[in-house]
Amino acid sequence: MLDFGGRLKQRRDELELTQDEVAAGVKKLVPELSFNRVTLSNIENGTQKSVKDRILLALVKVLKCSPDWLVYGEGDKELATFGNNVSTGPKVEQKCPLISWVQAGVFTSIQEFPEQDYSYYPCPTRCGPRTYILEVRGDSMSPRFEEGDLIYVDPDQVEADHGKFVIAQLEDSPEATFKQLQVMDGRKLLKALNPDYPPELKYIQINGNCRLVGTVIAHVRPI
Repeated sequence: MLDFGGRLKQRRDELELTQDEVAAGVKKLVPELSFNRVTLSNIENGTQKSVKDRILLALVKVLKCSPDWLVYGEGDKELATFGNNVSTGPKVEQKCPLISWVQAGVFTSIQEFPEQDYSYYPCPTRCGPRTYILEVRGDSMSPRFEEGDLIYVDPDQVEADHGKFVIAQLEDSPEATFKQLQVMDGRKLLKALNPDYPPELKYIQINGNCRLVGTVIAHVRPI
């Protein structure tokens, strides 16, 4: 079964487009983002597994295919067309708001984020209806998560599962924190991934002074 890169190459071959032609088409649609033939080649050969949401939308437009088919291998390959050379726009699973770490710490079931006041971005995977986005700050979770990366958080997933990347709220902090949950011998710890962190900063023991406020379900790194 073909993966994302394999389907991309298959569609490009069907349209008899070169890598340079596809890269040029994407660059024309999103000139402010970095994308070239080498990037496309890395996607097709599986070296690069994902792309930014705006590049994905540009790719489906250049390749004239369904984003569901390109990303998941589901549904019809072709975009439905209506009338004279008019096609439907790319289908997005869901757009999510980019919020602050303070807002994440006090997230409630009735929280609203008007689109005129917040930046919304498509989620690259299926997500819950209240999923929001945080921008990674600091280096506690590097090298896997770097400062400036975007993480998509589902506040309805708060199960204490070992190894999950979670957003937690410590009672002595006004902001939420991003760590990996560790469950060992009945104890729950929040772990920073940075190998250079000292032990007193690398692990935070949960002893009733913390609540989980969401689980990270997707990660986007700017190119």
